[in-house]
This record gives sequence, structure tokens and C-alpha cells, in this order.
Amino acid sequence: MECRTSRVKLLGLLALTCMMVGASYFCTTLRDEVARAFGWIGVVFFGLGFIAIPIMFLRAGPQVVLSEDGIEDRRLKLGLIRWGDIRALSIGSVNSVKFLCIELVDSQKVLSRLPRWKRAMAAANEAMGFPPLTIGFSGLSPGIEEVWAYVQAPAITGRLQV
Repeated sequence: MECRTSRVKLLGLLALTCMMVGASYFCTTLRDEVARAFGWIGVVFFGLGFIAIPIMFLRAGPQVVLSEDGIEDRRLKLGLIRWGDIRALSIGSVNSVKFLCIELVDSQKVLSRLPRWKRAMAAANEAMGFPPLTIGFSGLSPGIEEVWAYVQAPAITGRLQV
């Protein structure tokens, strides 16, 4: 199964980014200093979408590949994660955004291939109660539901080390 960039979903994300930057900017005009501070933080944070979304729009080829050998998220540049290295899979969510949670047999073996800033993100995932490795499907097609149906197939679940 190959998950590719969905231009329609990315346009929706771009519209949402515009609304969030606008709402954040509105907060910068309020009298309350705390609201203004959070408004500027929001402008910067959501404004990063104006950089990230065009980059995602230009990506060619499959971004996430699931096969009988394992999972490869080409955006992470981790290479193939073999089913034998995966203890369990689950779906996590934060504010209705769903993502694939991957519990690894030996987290350090896989995560050591990540750059330092991505390892920090993995640590943040753990601090929030999720496995260190997660894969998001925002802007990809097919989405998380189809991927979850694929990994639930006996041919895949039989390969996981539980």
C-alpha cells in the first residue's frame, strides 16, 4: 500500500493555516498582553504552514509505503522498519487528528537513525503518552482508516512480534 500526497487535502490544510494565522493575528490586536503574546506565538507557529505545505505539495512519489516487509515513512528518512522490529500498532489522536502509533521492540535501534531534532520530537511523543514513533497521514491519500484496515489483515498482524 502506498500513501501519496493528496493535493486536495493539502489545499484544505492551507485554508486552515490561513484561518489559524488570521485568528492568531487577531489576538495580537487585543488589549490583554497574554492574548497578544499567544497571538504572536500562533502567528509564528501556524505561519510555518506556509513553508511546510508548499514543500509537501512538491513531493513526488509515495510518502508512506506499507508492504509485507514493513513500514517506510520516506518523510522521516528512517528506511524500512521491519514488521519484526514492531511490537504493536495502534491509532492515537490529538484533537481529532489521528496518527499511527508504532511501538518498537528496540526503540533505540530505530530512533538512533534519526537526526537529533527528530529524536527530541520522539521524546515529546513519549512525554504525551504515545510511543516515540508516530506517522501522521494529514495530506496523504489513502488516509489512516485505509492504512489501519491494511495493517489489521492477518498477513500483517501475523508478522508482528507481540
